[in-house]
This record gives sequence, C-alpha cells and structure tokens, in this order.
Amino acid sequence: MQVLNRTYISLYFLVFALYAFLNKGVAYTYLVEGLLGIGIVLLFLNRKELEIIIEKKALIVLFFIVLTIIYIFLGIGKYGITDIIRDSLVFEYAFFAFILYFFKEEAIFIWYKMILIYKWIPLVILLNFLIANFFPSLQTISLFGNVPLLLFKNGDKSVHLLISTIFLVLFSEQYSKKWLYLNFFLILLDMLILLSYTRSGSVAYFIGLACFFIFNKGSILNPALKQIVKFAPLFLIVIIGIFASLEIQADDQGRVVGFGQIKDNLGSIVNSDIDGNLGANKVWRLIWWAKIVNESFSPEYILKGKGLGMSLAGADQQTTDENVRSPHNYNLTIMARYGLVVFGIWIYWLVLLFKPLFKKRLQGKQLAIVCILLAFIINASFDVYLEGPMGAFPFWSFVGLLFITEDQNLSQQHS
Repeated sequence: MQVLNRTYISLYFLVFALYAFLNKGVAYTYLVEGLLGIGIVLLFLNRKELEIIIEKKALIVLFFIVLTIIYIFLGIGKYGITDIIRDSLVFEYAFFAFILYFFKEEAIFIWYKMILIYKWIPLVILLNFLIANFFPSLQTISLFGNVPLLLFKNGDKSVHLLISTIFLVLFSEQYSKKWLYLNFFLILLDMLILLSYTRSGSVAYFIGLACFFIFNKGSILNPALKQIVKFAPLFLIVIIGIFASLEIQADDQGRVVGFGQIKDNLGSIVNSDIDGNLGANKVWRLIWWAKIVNESFSPEYILKGKGLGMSLAGADQQTTDENVRSPHNYNLTIMARYGLVVFGIWIYWLVLLFKPLFKKRLQGKQLAIVCILLAFIINASFDVYLEGPMGAFPFWSFVGLLFITEDQNLSQQHS
C-alpha cells in the first residue's frame, strides 16, 4: 500500500504540472477527474489510517461534498447524467483537499513539488504568449476535445503568476541567484502583458500580493531579495521598452497589448463607458447576476436552488451557447444551484478562511496560502474558474495544503 500511495502522490503533481503549464489545453484529458476517482478509492483503501479533521472549515467542506452527492440523486431523471456529474464537480473537486491532507506526512515532498512547478510558471507564461502571437500555426494544434493545446486563460495565468511571486519571496533561499533574477524579470514582464488582457486576473494578482505584504507580521525581504529590488528600476526600463515595441494583433475580445489597453481595462472596472467591448462584457454579467439574485429569493428556489444538470445560461436565457453553463461567478453559481442557505454557509466558510488574514494572525506558509486562495476567489468571482479543473484542482489542493500547515502549526504549539 505504501508503494501505491507514493506512486499516487507523484502522479498527483505530474497532473498538477500539466494543468499549471497547459491549462485549458489539457482540460479535456479528464486527467484531474481520473486522479480524483483514484484518490477517493485510495482513501477508502486506507480508511483505517484516515485521520478525521475536527476543524470547522474542513467539516463545512465535507458538508458541501455530502450535500452535492444528495443533489446528484435528486437530479437523476430530470437532466442528463453527464450534465449532473459535470455540475456536481462545483463541490466534488473539494475531495482533493482531503486527499492531499491524507498525505500530510509527505509535506516536505509536497512543498518541494509546488515550489519546483512555480519556479517555471513565469517562463511558461511568457512562452505561451510568444507562441500564441508570433507562431499562430502552433496555436492551432489540438489534441483533446478540439481545444488548442496552448490555450491558456489569461485570468488563470495571473493567479499562477501570483503564486510564483509569493513563492519567490517566501522560498527565495531555494532559488539560485540566476533563477531569482530571471524570475523577478519575467514576473514583471508577464504582469505588464497580462494587465492588457485580463481585468479580474489583474485585480486578483495585486490584491493577493498586497495582502501578502500588508498583513505579514515581520520583515519579508531577505538580503538577496533586497539586492534584486535595487535593480527593479533598471528592469522596468528594459521591460517597458520591450512592452512598448510589441506589435500584437487584437485577441477575440478586441484587446491589444499596450498602455492604452491597460488604461481602458483599469478604467472599465469602475466605468462601463470606457470601451464598447469591455462595457458590454461587464453589463452582460451584471444583468445575469441580478437575475440570479432575484430568482434566488423566490419561494421556488430560496431553499434548494435550481439543482444540478440545468444550464444556468439556458435557463436564464443569457446566451445560446450550451457550453456557458455558469454565470462567470462561482459564488452566484452556488447561490443558483443550491439556494440561499447553502450560499450563506459558503460565505461563512470564506469568513472563516480570510478573517485571520485581516486580523494579522497569519505568517509564513499559512499567510502565503490564504493570500493565494484569496486570489483564486477574486478571479472566480468574474470568470468560470472553480467550476472546472483548471481552477478547482489547484484551489482545493491549496486548501488541503492549508489544512496540513494548520495541523503542523497546532502540533508545534502543543509540543
């Protein structure tokens, strides 16, 4: 059994790396779903060694999982089983938190793998951008589900880039001097490019990073990092020169790389009249969200929601695209599918998760994880993110890592 467990945790981070590096391009491999199924079987096989987490946040997550299983059975006969199972993953991906917690004795190995993966993310993001814009023929290659293999959602890039930034600061001693300088340079360049393409991702990045620095109890920059920061003005001069010289065609939403686009993106967050495409995108979401909130207070949906299997887009007649099943807001997905009571419990879970952050009770790894989870939630509030494997798999993995870290901190306090 030990060999099986070790093989699984190695496979876990192989799949994690694939989804971190290729994102939507491998979403239809169903590797995450297969990994989830194997993980659940593994928990069953190791049931005698399982340790129950008597902690409020963990128990609430377990409640969501069990409730969703009930909703699956309630939906059978009303909708197609494929749609029901797909919608159930809104919470069933949370099994990964408990799967990773089961491997808490492998915490050193888990952190090693996480750091290794996120050392490469800044370079991967830049290469993805360069290939997409300068080698478009490669961007058309698709192996799974007719989705381009190199299709990487920009909001997702920003969250992964935040993780790389926080890891660079927190684990700088595990980077060589060359890697520190290279990653610092690439992070600045990547973020400037992403500011042109994603609003939600940019907000998630800067709020997550700001919280990491503001709510840290002590000094966070070691001598090596302070030395690198001294070169920041020089790096920025070079990066701005590179950025200004880029001649990139507009993407599918009409956004182009440039300072003008960054200005429009930032302005459109508070002003819907900045740009037609940006404003229309924002208004479309607000109308849909208002409809969901209004319907959730109706007697028909207030307690149980619309359930699983129904396309929220089709039901609300916001789009004819059957693939758009969720309203680009994970919180409202929960409200629409489960009703106000479960939505309230979800909000309570978020309060439990983030309250220690704003009270400055966190430090080190625990602080880093909570800031990262905050970025996930912000991005998920403006995109279909935690409903699918590209966002849910890393999100619930970090929740599991948080459970491990909290458990270790509690053990140290009692020792």
